[in-house]
Formats: sequence, C-alpha cells, structure tokens
Amino acid sequence: MDKMFLLGLSLFCLLPGGEPSLRRRIPGVMCSVCQRFKKGSCLHTLDTCSTRLKKVCRSQSYYQYSEETKEWSFTHSKLDCVEECGKPIILLAWYRVVNVCCSDKNKCNEDYSLA
Repeated sequence: MDKMFLLGLSLFCLLPGGEPSLRRRIPGVMCSVCQRFKKGSCLHTLDTCSTRLKKVCRSQSYYQYSEETKEWSFTHSKLDCVEECGKPIILLAWYRVVNVCCSDKNKCNEDYSLA
C-alpha cells in the first residue's frame, strides 16, 4: 500500500472529523486555492480565499488505484475554502479522496497536501 496513503490515513486516526482539534481556529485566515497542487506547487493558477463566515481551508488529496500494481498512488491535491470539510476519506471505485481541513494559520492547507 502506498506510504503516503497510510500517512494520510494515520492523520485521521489522530484527528477525528478531518480537522485538527488541537489547533485553535483563527478568523479570517487566508487559504490557498488551486485545482491541481503537486510537489509543493500549483500546476494551475494559484489564488487565495478567506475563512471568514465559518469557512475553513481544505486540502483534498486524490489517489488512483492501479490494476497493474494493485496499489493506490497519489495523483494530486485540490486546495480550497469550504463551509464543511466533509468525510475524512471518500472511497470511489478507482479513486480515494482524503480531506484535511485547517484554520490555524495562513495557507495551512498547503501544509496538509499529501504531495
């Protein structure tokens, strides 16, 4: 099994609900917005959004299953602002999506991108 997927999965064992409970929420944090974030940089236009009005920063890491290798491999992350983080892990037929939300510092969702 992919080590990055196991790392992401272990985060959710420690952080119920997909949002770190040990960190405090700071109103008005700026989040990164990017449709395809990989290896620490945005592959498309990088923008920002604000966590005001009960929003949080979210990092969604996407994994694709390979029939050939019988393993999950990381493809990219999507960074945005949302009102609710959603389920920590979403299982689809050939994809897994790992959601991590934060609001403790500016651009914290870049830190949680599992790329």
